[in-house]
Amino acid sequence: MSAGRINERNEKEKDMNNKERYKGIIPPLVTPLNADETLDEQALRRLIRFCINGGVSGVFVGGTSGEAMRVSDSVWEAAARTALDEAAGQVDVFCGAIDSSTGRSIEKIKKIEAMGGKLAVCTPTFYIKNFGQDEILRHYEKICRESEIEIAVYNIPNTTHVNILPQTIARLADNEKIVVYKDSCADWQQLQETIILLEDRDISVFNGAEELCFVSLMCGAQGCIPGLANFFPELFADQFKACREGRAEDAYGLQKKINRVRKCLGKGPSWVTVMKYLLELYGLGQPYVSSPLAPMNGEQKEMVQQVLKDQTLLP
Repeated sequence: MSAGRINERNEKEKDMNNKERYKGIIPPLVTPLNADETLDEQALRRLIRFCINGGVSGVFVGGTSGEAMRVSDSVWEAAARTALDEAAGQVDVFCGAIDSSTGRSIEKIKKIEAMGGKLAVCTPTFYIKNFGQDEILRHYEKICRESEIEIAVYNIPNTTHVNILPQTIARLADNEKIVVYKDSCADWQQLQETIILLEDRDISVFNGAEELCFVSLMCGAQGCIPGLANFFPELFADQFKACREGRAEDAYGLQKKINRVRKCLGKGPSWVTVMKYLLELYGLGQPYVSSPLAPMNGEQKEMVQQVLKDQTLLP
């Protein structure tokens, strides 16, 4: 992207309040657990400080990487409260209000409001089959009517089995309470269409697929929400800065490194288990996962370490 195009985009964003407010790298925090699956509060605080020191713009607690639909309600609430307290006044805190129905999501939003949270992240409803885009519209419209805080729309078809189409988020962008859109569909054609449709709308677009960070940032997304930013915040923050400055070659080089690091997520029984092992490996917390996920074995740990060693990221 040329320097002229970069300046033109930056000038346009100055007139877009939400695009200017919400940008950069937002790690979707893992939820550190104790052996009994209660929250390891000190580890969560340590992780948040680590991410902030690594140059992130905010943190997202209670998301997919945080095992939001697997940990207990008490752990979800304690994690949100802890994140709001630890990050207070430093970076934005996105609080997940992810649940299977509109009413259940609103209940979580009310709890976030009571904690002092300013932004709730909501997926479409799931479990019972979604019956189309109109159902998605009704879901978010009701959430906005009954909420006092701002809302981020979260598209993650792989887990909800619901896909928010570009035309649907474009309609939702008319609601002043909806200020952020996180797209984890990992479909570049769809994400590109969404970025174009929302280019002149006052809503910030975040990419949630690590493999698309480079292209999404260079083509107009305001930021990324990559799971591996829990452990490598500087890598992603450096890429964001390179993209914003139009240093495409540098940003592309960092994307290649990100792609190579991502291979470690496939070396364990689940990507969640690998993320928890990374938490332990980097001295940020314990490796415990929510039941019934399997733990890492010795051979799997060695394979993860080899991937990181090859990228000079092994501690």
